[in-house]
Amino acid sequence: MRELEPPFELSLDDQLLRISEHELAGKRVFHVNFGSGAKPLVIAVGISAKDQKFWTSIPEGRQAEAQRIGKLIADYIRGKKKKN
Repeated sequence: MRELEPPFELSLDDQLLRISEHELAGKRVFHVNFGSGAKPLVIAVGISAKDQKFWTSIPEGRQAEAQRIGKLIADYIRGKKKKN
């Protein structure tokens, strides 16, 4: 697993998330560290049977968190691209 970009921080419900982007088996994944002893989360973009993209947790089971945080990450990346 290799890091793609420097880690960044986002805020969700007054909680600071530290996020790092990696490549794992040719896929782009994000490691989310909640700090404060909470269990970290790894998320990635999946593609449904209907070719629709969605955020998913790895392993599965934390889908609601993956979708909320994935949207924040996507907004952050889009905003970063607009600045460049």
